[in-house]
Amino acid sequence: MLGGELRVRARRFTTHRRACVRTSAVACAIASSLATLHAADAAPAADAAPAADAAPAADAAPAADAVPAADAVPTADAVPTADAAPATRGAWRRPPVPPRIDGTYLGAVVLGAATLARVNTLDAGPSPFAGAGGHLRVGQMVLPWLGLGLSLGGSVGYRSEPDAGGIRQRLAMGQLLVEGTFLPVPKLPLSLRAGFGFGGGAVRQAGLTKRSGFGGAAFTAALRYEWFPFAKRYRPDRGGGFGVGPELGWIGATPAARGRPMANVLYVAVAMTFYFGS
Repeated sequence: MLGGELRVRARRFTTHRRACVRTSAVACAIASSLATLHAADAAPAADAAPAADAAPAADAAPAADAVPAADAVPTADAVPTADAAPATRGAWRRPPVPPRIDGTYLGAVVLGAATLARVNTLDAGPSPFAGAGGHLRVGQMVLPWLGLGLSLGGSVGYRSEPDAGGIRQRLAMGQLLVEGTFLPVPKLPLSLRAGFGFGGGAVRQAGLTKRSGFGGAAFTAALRYEWFPFAKRYRPDRGGGFGVGPELGWIGATPAARGRPMANVLYVAVAMTFYFGS
């Protein structure tokens, strides 16, 4: 009984072992076939190699599938252009400063003056008349380097006449001028001013009721430099602003003939001007 059971188990084991061996053999054969097919696809065929004498055949042209797809071509957005430079380029640069001496202007000048005058009936020299005065100015910058305007003002000065016992003399004069403003460097608030017009004046002496004067053509020339202390705060992106600075100039009332009445004024002033910008 026991021997028969052992023989049955031995047959079952042998049958099972044979089945495993067959299964393994089939699996190995399948794997070998797949490896052979894969190697055949990966290796270039001998017929596909270009012949030395043969020109490339039409069939050798790249297939439609081999042409880069439209998605693979760089688009206009992907092509770097001059405008596509790094955004940081120039970001650190300061923005351009707008012109300060620009547009319509309205200003005033407060001056201290020394005046040399000559009149017919009074001895008004050789010492100068010392005094003060002022001018009002209005105009327009018609070009970045050129402005045109009007100036109206005058001055008063005093001196003592030593030949008459120190008697005091007084000079009063005024002018209406057409002025031109020239900027040698438009970005630099340094201006040259020149003008012409007409004016007149008179000299009075204490104890005398009569006066002696002059009048006629008048001319002026000046040099001015201006600062704009509030422009960066209140007008950072607009031209113009409030300017203040020193001015050194000359005003002349020329004689009509040699030896006739005249006056020359040398002055130092503080000029204050507001430019409205263009």
